[in-house]
Amino acid sequence: MGAFSKLFSYSDKLFAVFFFEVLPEVLRLIILAICILWKYYKLLSTNYKYMSMINKKSSKFTFEKRAKLELVECSICLSEFSEGDEGRQLLECKHTFHRDCLEKWLQGYTATCPLCRSLVVPEVIVAEYHRMQIEQENNGIEKEMALILLNAFTGDYFGARLV
Repeated sequence: MGAFSKLFSYSDKLFAVFFFEVLPEVLRLIILAICILWKYYKLLSTNYKYMSMINKKSSKFTFEKRAKLELVECSICLSEFSEGDEGRQLLECKHTFHRDCLEKWLQGYTATCPLCRSLVVPEVIVAEYHRMQIEQENNGIEKEMALILLNAFTGDYFGARLV
């Protein structure tokens, strides 16, 4: 009978530890993981929407000297176009730039043509895109998740140090 009562007391302690220490921490980790996944989903969907708008408002091409286009240089990087360079031409104003230069310009600075300042991406989409970029830079949830996981790996996760 003593062994049975001893086994019962261990199960009572295990039950208490599980429900009052382990389960709340696991739930917290799950909630944090869901929040992080939701934020990354929003970030990816905003990036996709922004890039698709750039693709709709411009056309891609590959520079060939045989075509005798009047392209001399990219107005962003001031480098001349050379054979095989990828470029983008804005459909509204017909200004032409290196593809990478224009994409960096539109993603990092402003959503207007670097030469004539005509609007390439609507301001609503630009505002949402920049808000998500700032939010990603200042995100504290990932830092908190990293600290929790670090505590779990150092043995302090269940309240007792193993080291």
